[in-house]
Amino acid sequence: MENFEVFYDFMTEYTEFLEETAEKEKDKLSALLSDDLKRIEHCLNEHQSTIKRTELFEREREKLQKKLGMNGLTLKQIIENCSDPDEKELLTKLSLRFKTAIDNVKHANKTSLQVAQMNLQIIEDVMPAGVTDAKVYNAKGIPSIKKDIGILNKKI
Repeated sequence: MENFEVFYDFMTEYTEFLEETAEKEKDKLSALLSDDLKRIEHCLNEHQSTIKRTELFEREREKLQKKLGMNGLTLKQIIENCSDPDEKELLTKLSLRFKTAIDNVKHANKTSLQVAQMNLQIIEDVMPAGVTDAKVYNAKGIPSIKKDIGILNKKI
């Protein structure tokens, strides 16, 4: 394959990114299970960044494949069209890592969504019927809608 190194290096970087993403998805699941709001928020912020980076990797992959004359081909098709046995073996191994990383991301993300939905269902189940706006209390135990009312501001 012409420019094999360029394509292989890019796909290796993309695969490593997906493997890191799979670990982050596992961390997100762990955070959801721990009910640690700061951890959950941190993981959700990272998730947004990961989505943007994934989109960037995909755009770059499409550009690279177009530049190399492999526009619209899947990795499997690229491997099938590869005539060099050594290159074919390297790409096959990389393809397996790539697919495993994607499967791990999908599984952890699916499980995280199920945990989040279950947590929301639990909240809905324990909330008293008819309550649409639960009161929020500050650290002093004062409802948020009455936080500015002090003893000197009350009408007598």
